[in-house]
Amino acid sequence: MLQSLRTGSKSPLMKVFLVFLAGGFAIWGIGDVSTGFFGPGDKAIKAGSKSLSALEVAQEFDFIRRAQYNSISTGDALQFGLLNNVMSTMARTLLFEAEASRLNVVSTRSMQKSALLRQGAFQDETGTFSQGRFVSALSQAGLSEDDYLTQLDKSIISQQISDSISLGAKFPNSISEELAKYELERRIAKIISFDIKPDEQPIPNVNELRDWFKKNIENYDAPALRDIKLLLISPDDLKSEVELSLAEMKEAFEQRSDEFKTPEKRVVRQMVFETAEQALAARNAIDSGTEFGEVAETLLGLTNEDIFLGELTYNDLDVSMADSIFNAEAGALVGPIESLFGYNLAIVDVIILGSNDSFDDVKEQINVTLGMEKAIDLVYEKINLIEDALGTGSTLEEVALQNGLTTQTINNLDKQGNNIDGEAFVGPESNIISMTDFLETSWSTDIEEVSTLIDAGNDTFFVLKPIKEAEPRKRSFEEVEERVTSDFLLEIAIASAKLKAQNHMRIGPSIFEDINPTSPFRRSGVGLDNSDARLIAQTAFEQPIDAAKIVETGKQVLIIKTAEIVPASETEVTDTAAFYLSQLNLAASKNISDALSVNLSERHKLELYPGMVQQLLVGQNN
Repeated sequence: MLQSLRTGSKSPLMKVFLVFLAGGFAIWGIGDVSTGFFGPGDKAIKAGSKSLSALEVAQEFDFIRRAQYNSISTGDALQFGLLNNVMSTMARTLLFEAEASRLNVVSTRSMQKSALLRQGAFQDETGTFSQGRFVSALSQAGLSEDDYLTQLDKSIISQQISDSISLGAKFPNSISEELAKYELERRIAKIISFDIKPDEQPIPNVNELRDWFKKNIENYDAPALRDIKLLLISPDDLKSEVELSLAEMKEAFEQRSDEFKTPEKRVVRQMVFETAEQALAARNAIDSGTEFGEVAETLLGLTNEDIFLGELTYNDLDVSMADSIFNAEAGALVGPIESLFGYNLAIVDVIILGSNDSFDDVKEQINVTLGMEKAIDLVYEKINLIEDALGTGSTLEEVALQNGLTTQTINNLDKQGNNIDGEAFVGPESNIISMTDFLETSWSTDIEEVSTLIDAGNDTFFVLKPIKEAEPRKRSFEEVEERVTSDFLLEIAIASAKLKAQNHMRIGPSIFEDINPTSPFRRSGVGLDNSDARLIAQTAFEQPIDAAKIVETGKQVLIIKTAEIVPASETEVTDTAAFYLSQLNLAASKNISDALSVNLSERHKLELYPGMVQQLLVGQNN
């Protein structure tokens, strides 16, 4: 029922709340959907009589951006295509709602309850639904119970419609069993190694090196290269300019006092009954002197662990329960109170009073946090000044000097972000090159022209000027002599190690008699404690039993003999085949669901207006 929610998120917690974000509007073909930048009224998505406003879509976008993408900026999220993904998901849900309305499909209370009880994120270690985990999960996700139940209703309805045509999509067990046997089969190998030792090879004379260089000259070509001068503006670089007074820190402490408060909590146990009569009977038994846990065990078969909700804040509790529990004294019995799950009876075991940290307790924390905030403010002050200066024709060097900043230079940068030898830069240069849009800007800006100010994310900006460009060229022997020498010696060392291996193999099968076998390993190399596990596994699986092959790893030459095939056990095959079968059936079901979505988009005349949402999101962040 909630499979789409389970598979939709990277985070185990968010699996409960977020549906899978399909790739943009790809499931709908051109002509299946009416799309435009701006639509009529405030509706961003329309399907039949159902619609969603731009504000509703924007709120969902922001929720997913914060929950699933570590709160990246709105601009970055838009650039990455998150809006299209969110609208695609919401459009699919709306289509199913429209179809449900046409077919009079509804979600019942029993369906809700059944779905919740099956939800793995709300279950304890025994697989039993835990009210405590449910409450905690909602709190962490920033959802109220009503919000979650609304999402749940939509999912139930969508699933009913989807299941009506997709449940028949089943793969035969034989396919999954063969896949499992293939994947789980293991090999045992025997390995003899010969080290590759460039340092032990005789030093070649210069003529040998020149001859070798001529034969391999293409390997030493220099690509197109640029020297880049840049000005980087980041909070980390500006922290040293920030000075905080004691008064400022105390003011921040007062303004943010809530951050330094520990809220009151209650330690609560709870049991839930299907009827009010059962709950009242339990209450009467407790009022008569029977211990709370004993009643839970007798009437519901629950242990103390089952009924223990732990330490809860006011906001962790359902509204119907929160006031009663937080107004109760320690040891007091609360309820019965009706909720979605039935009739709740709770006992407040412990009252944990809240506390307030003193200024001295959090002084260092405030210093770090406030210092970084001021550094960020300083970044934006400087970029405004920099933009104005660049707009009036100031050079990059002048801009840097005016703002107390320093330019830096990256030399010999190729179009892939590597150096002249095709190797990645290391150290601070690597961090700069990996910044958003740095490489593209470096190669799209004309020589001696100053780029626009680029937002690299995380409150970091840069402006750059390519100062030199070199065309691709052949390099001379003298330029690369050291590298040529190293490559030559490595080639000789590899050839020497291979010759040793070949001579050793000529001895015959007896060379493996005293070699210890490996532990069983899979095609992926799992099971092998070796840095070249994948290569060893590939070799062992592609040759028959008792065959041996010489392979080179870069550091060693190996003779790999396939010594034994270890088939998977019947239990392994059965368990893994069941998993594979579920995945195959799920994929088939999704394909059918996608086809259904296309059909429904035509039936209900789906309309999408992303521009309205984008305008709202951009406006909110100005």
